Amino acid sequence: MKTPLKIPTRQFKSLSTVKKLIPVDSIVHSFLMFDGNIEVPLSNDGRTVIAHTNKYVNYEFWSCLKENPARVAEIADHFDKIDDKNIFYILQQTWPTYADPYVRSAYYFLLNKYSDSGYISHGEFTPENYNPVALVNLKRLPLQNLHVQLDQQEDFIDSMNRIDTLCDYIFLPIGRYSLNLLEEGRPEGFEETKVYHKKVKQFFDSTDKRTVLLYRATPAVIKLYKESNMYFVDKWGREIDNQKDASEVLIANF
Repeated sequence: MKTPLKIPTRQFKSLSTVKKLIPVDSIVHSFLMFDGNIEVPLSNDGRTVIAHTNKYVNYEFWSCLKENPARVAEIADHFDKIDDKNIFYILQQTWPTYADPYVRSAYYFLLNKYSDSGYISHGEFTPENYNPVALVNLKRLPLQNLHVQLDQQEDFIDSMNRIDTLCDYIFLPIGRYSLNLLEEGRPEGFEETKVYHKKVKQFFDSTDKRTVLLYRATPAVIKLYKESNMYFVDKWGREIDNQKDASEVLIANF
């Protein structure tokens, strides 16, 4: 099954190629856990996924969903009629202040659905994006092989260097690569993690663990990793040879 969350800018199409690179029965440590776009289906298809995040709100949502999805869905169903954009924008800033973790998780889910960006703490109010059918899927989501881990390190690179449990592969779904010095590393909300691409490259070049990176395919990122094994995927999810037609690129150090 697919993730219950939807992030338009993170709707990766590379799942088939990820599965080719990371075989069944592997133990995968995935970092930057947020929407679960790759992690959820990967864990439901014979891999054990340890999904790391250093953002408590992401850890809490997935932990509540794993422990009691019916309760998250029930509370979301109770609060799902957000019909005032002003209320929506207030909730984007105040939802972490609710006392009950299941209420926070329900709002996490609803704000994702009502936001045009899919982000929880920012985005424009788009009520037409919400479909109550999503609550049915939320209740049925199997997460047995998905284990969410809250890392204490502010920099996720430090967390990757400190993996002390079984690990066959490290998976890093990054998405956009930016050279804008004003944007690199800058999060936009409670749920987002800073990414410093130079540090990622340094880790990738130095680690002895099999590592897979997932980026949007751009000339800059292709040039940066030109000495590495790259797998190009088009907008339909097909693996291709022509990098000019690629929408995404998977980069492996093995």
